[in-house]
Amino acid sequence: MFTPLLDLATMDLNRLPHLSEYIGRRRAEAALDSEERAHIENFLLDERPPQPGIDLYAKRLKDKAITDLDNWIDRHKNFTAEEINLGLTEIVQPWTFRAENAINHLRDIDPRLYLIRVEDANWLCESIGISCMDLDTKIKAFQKGDAKAHDFLNGVAKRWNSERDKRPMFATTELEVEDIVHDGPANWAEQLRDRLGLGHYSPLSGPPHEIVLMRYTVQEVLDSLGDGEAYPAIPTALDSNMSPYFFPSPIPQHNNPYFGHTVNLSLVDKENDYRIGVELLHPRIDYQAEHFFKMGVIARPFAMPLQQARNFHLPWLQLQTEREDFGAPFFGVPA
Repeated sequence: MFTPLLDLATMDLNRLPHLSEYIGRRRAEAALDSEERAHIENFLLDERPPQPGIDLYAKRLKDKAITDLDNWIDRHKNFTAEEINLGLTEIVQPWTFRAENAINHLRDIDPRLYLIRVEDANWLCESIGISCMDLDTKIKAFQKGDAKAHDFLNGVAKRWNSERDKRPMFATTELEVEDIVHDGPANWAEQLRDRLGLGHYSPLSGPPHEIVLMRYTVQEVLDSLGDGEAYPAIPTALDSNMSPYFFPSPIPQHNNPYFGHTVNLSLVDKENDYRIGVELLHPRIDYQAEHFFKMGVIARPFAMPLQQARNFHLPWLQLQTEREDFGAPFFGVPA
């Protein structure tokens, strides 16, 4: 039996009537595939977007019926193009870091924490005309004290910075992934992809994905903008293009972890073997030579079924945030 959306939703879908109608219609029809189901779940479950953000989303979604998933994804991109993925010359900050979204800002985060961000080395190297092998060699040489390698990496960073926009940057903490990135196994890059739920790095055919890890402190993020404007944030469904690998984090009970939580794509058969990951968003920073950490190769697709990963994720999310009510009505109703 179909359950009315308002009995399940934590985002105020009353302000998004066309989206509400589309979601209700799709859930009442034939079974959804795992990706469309994930997109719908993310908007039904996310309780973090404040009303000004929902109003902005409604404006960019346009006052027309949503015909199918592709149409919704395209209209969501209208929002991210205008409010999230802003050009470098834009005066305003992405919605994520504006005062109206302060409820999701991490004002108490330890500035001494090191952050780790995964970047697409293939795109970087192609865009500036170097090989991934050359970049890897220079990173290793710089870490051994090679001054010429330092200058080379600063040149790469300068050109790269000029081409990057102001979209929020997903990152994790070094503490969360130190077992993988420090002296990890040969397939550490694939393990990191799985831990962080980076399902878009999943080569099914063709060449592998090469990645480069960037490492920097929270303090460097805080110093990147004016006072009070550079706090990292907990991700919501509005802060990037739609992704089935995203899962919204509830507002926790007091004194609980306040980071976002990644869907772990590591292949496990039992819920008890699942390990939840950590993520946050922060404003764009200019990269420097010192930020280049290491390179890796992702040669195989992830093996964990998406729906199984999400089903394992929810109980751990409820436990860590002491929110056993979060998602329970929705996941208890068949699609």
